[in-house]
Amino acid sequence: MADQRKRISLCMIVKNEEKHLPGCLDSVQGIADEIIIVDTGSTDETVAIAERYGAVVIRSGWEHDFAKARNKGVERASGEWILFLDADEQLDETTKPQLLAFAGHAELSALLLQIRNQIGPDHDQGSTIHPVLRMFRNDPAHRFEGRIHEQISFSILRKNPSARFHLTDVVIHHYGYRTQVVAEKNKLKRNMELLELALAEEPGNTFHRYNIGVEYLRNNRAADALEAFRTARRSDGFEQLSYAHLVLKYESLSLQLLGRWEEAAAVAREGTAMFPDYTDLWHYIALCGASTGRYKAAMEAAEKALEMGAAPARYHTEDGMGTFRTAYLQGRIYEALLDEQGVVQAYITALRFKPSLLPPLFRLCKFMRTAGREGQLAALMARRIACPDEAAMLKLAGVMVASGCPDSAVSYLEWQAELYKEPALRSSLSSHAVALSEGDFSRLPFSGYRGKEEVEELLSPAAHWRERAEYYLERVQQQRKQTAEKQAIQSIRLLMPGFEGW
Repeated sequence: MADQRKRISLCMIVKNEEKHLPGCLDSVQGIADEIIIVDTGSTDETVAIAERYGAVVIRSGWEHDFAKARNKGVERASGEWILFLDADEQLDETTKPQLLAFAGHAELSALLLQIRNQIGPDHDQGSTIHPVLRMFRNDPAHRFEGRIHEQISFSILRKNPSARFHLTDVVIHHYGYRTQVVAEKNKLKRNMELLELALAEEPGNTFHRYNIGVEYLRNNRAADALEAFRTARRSDGFEQLSYAHLVLKYESLSLQLLGRWEEAAAVAREGTAMFPDYTDLWHYIALCGASTGRYKAAMEAAEKALEMGAAPARYHTEDGMGTFRTAYLQGRIYEALLDEQGVVQAYITALRFKPSLLPPLFRLCKFMRTAGREGQLAALMARRIACPDEAAMLKLAGVMVASGCPDSAVSYLEWQAELYKEPALRSSLSSHAVALSEGDFSRLPFSGYRGKEEVEELLSPAAHWRERAEYYLERVQQQRKQTAEKQAIQSIRLLMPGFEGW
């Protein structure tokens, strides 16, 4: 019996989640032995979908209190463990089996899972990562507390101060903070209303103050966010708070959004004194230094962040801090210094961390073009960037074309056609090179970039004049004799806006 799998109850609260609920419930197959869903007033197919998955559905009116709603489901759960998710979340397929193993550990009281909040429409556009308590032992004393951002840990520790919380590698993918989803659900308005109610009830609650600061940031109210985070930092016992590192990070971010770069850097440095292994703060120091022209200090901080790598799992972090985002920032700093070798190395490093990343490729092409070294671009790309298949090679050629380097794209494809011995691949690459040399870009990725921009600029000649300005500056740069003059014009060209693929 000791090896028998422990029963896990999935508890959820939902309302009008027909778009997301199937994906969530599919992800818990083989993990959850029962599903308890509290529906707070759905008018779509949510309830029918839940019932098709065998869920017990509890219909309940919305009382503007997430803890109350969660507890209604917990009270009906019969499993030894309770796992709770939202409809716009999914368990990661590769890591979820760990939950079954951890459920067999009698000494554990709760499990922390890694939430990956997807921000953009796809995985390449970034995510934030942080650990959150999402599975705990079923016990009548374990109940949620808090009108919003409800917590279960307080009641667990109240019953057992020595309760063991285990940090796992199990990942939950959260799609609810993608821009479209936030707009559809009007999450920002709802969250602000609930937080204001919670603060009125508990004006001294630091956690509420921190969370309202987060909502101010999401509402582009940086000054209000700054005040909220500074109020939270003045609270008693601040350094012992589990989210203290985030208060400091977001205080620095608020100052950055307000253009107060020196103060933002100072706050980040204060943070590193308390949390020396928190990579995000070192990245922020580098960013602030770069934004104020202190490139030496910025580079030192970036090197520190890269040396540390991604932040330890106990911190809330952003994908790429200490890896590809920091290397990309280094590349931008090297651009400001007009250090060609540094630019190439930094952007290649960013691509090694994340080969699918587009911005380093676009910036590298632009730098080589503004430096008057477009003729070397094809060889550089062929030597330094490994492309596993034809699709990757065409993607790289497409970036060159979209960056205004079509001749380099032709040379690159011809180079690759000569390099590979497989007849079909050689023939295909040669065909693409010929089409490109004849002005046909339609067979390459990003070939529609210019057309897309033209559509966006129908009411404005901005795209047209940007291209004219670029052409003019390039000619002036070529005509200058002195290196300093050439570099000055190059710096201006590098600052001109362009597509980077973020």
